[in-house]
Amino acid sequence: MVGANDFPTLIQELHSELNQNGERWERAHEIVRGKLQSPYEFLEWAKRDRHWSFTLAEVMGEVCSKPAELAHRLLMAILEELREEQQVSAPASD
Repeated sequence: MVGANDFPTLIQELHSELNQNGERWERAHEIVRGKLQSPYEFLEWAKRDRHWSFTLAEVMGEVCSKPAELAHRLLMAILEELREEQQVSAPASD
């Protein structure tokens, strides 16, 4: 179990979980909502993080009615960015 404020570990675990099976990405929103227990603390952490603060700024440009929704969208954006980076860096198979 990940500690309440160990967000880098939470991100790493979710990223690994979602990449185990491509079908999991179809349910990613459900999985993320079930795992993010401290949305306000997550947003505060992201504001202070050098890398993810830029992603937070991008997500804040979208319409969100609640901070919890913003936190969930941010976590999804982070996971999607990591997925894209992984796909770009993966060796091409013939």
